[in-house]
This record gives sequence, structure tokens and C-alpha cells, in this order.
Amino acid sequence: MTKNAASVYEYLNAEKINYQIVTHPPVYTAEQADKYVQKYEFARTKNLFLKNKAGYYLVTILENKRLDMKKLKENLSTSRFSFAHPEELITKLGITSGAVSPFNLFNDKHHQITFIIDADILKNEKLIGCHPNDNTATVILGIKDLLQIIKQNGNPVKAVQLVSVRFS
Repeated sequence: MTKNAASVYEYLNAEKINYQIVTHPPVYTAEQADKYVQKYEFARTKNLFLKNKAGYYLVTILENKRLDMKKLKENLSTSRFSFAHPEELITKLGITSGAVSPFNLFNDKHHQITFIIDADILKNEKLIGCHPNDNTATVILGIKDLLQIIKQNGNPVKAVQLVSVRFS
């Protein structure tokens, strides 16, 4: 069964993890979400679902960066990356485009997706905002809590210095 937003909240409550929910209309980009969370302090990120010959990757990067997939390939010593297809979002993460989030990993029953987080997020931030498996809310929680959740779920976690171009 696919875990939805209610399942995410139940899990956070059961694990006694502090979090805050900001509800908003459906958003499909980090820029759209920013309109509804301006008064909150947390790492503003975007999430990319990538694949290559080795498998699938959910990459979380600061929203003001553009991922250099060639550098990511080099950093991980792996094959070339491409974006996963919309059908793969549904089959692997249980969501549709616009709701990609680290919480989607709850729906990875076989723990085959590697979570990659931009090392700059870990260096400079304490809180992060993520969709709770739908794009009508943002859950704000501690980054360390999020990483612990993902590890408990059984997914590999890698912090990588993502060489990229910053833009405003």
C-alpha cells in the first residue's frame, strides 16, 4: 500500500519527531512552494528522481542550484544519469510529478533507491521542508531526523558535494 500524507504524519508522530505542517494549494515547483512558506526558516530544496544503469536515485539539492549530472556521475563513479520517466515515479515512488520528496522513499518497498543529499544542506542548515507524498503541504523537520527516517526505512543515504551552478 502506498503511503500518503496521513501515513507520513502518523509515522512522524509515532517516532516522536518534531515537525510543522504548512498547507497550501498544489504546487509543482520549488518556486511555487516558496510563495506559501516565506515566513518559515528551513533549507529550500528541490528533488530530482534520476536513474542510470546502476539503479534509481532521489537527489535533494538546494533550490538555487542547478545539478551538474556529469559531475554527479564522476563523484559517484557510476554511469550517466537521466531523469526517470513519469511512469517510474508512480511505480517506484507512488507519486506523480510535482510531489517528489524524500518521504516518497517510504513507498520504495525494496529499498532500491539511493537518497543523495547535497552536502551544502548538511553544512549550512538545521531544518528542511519536504512534501508529505502530495504537493498540497510542506513538512518542516530537522535534517538529522529526515536522514534517520530514510536510513530506518532501509534506503542507502549519501551526502555528496554536488558541484553545480548557483542562480538566483
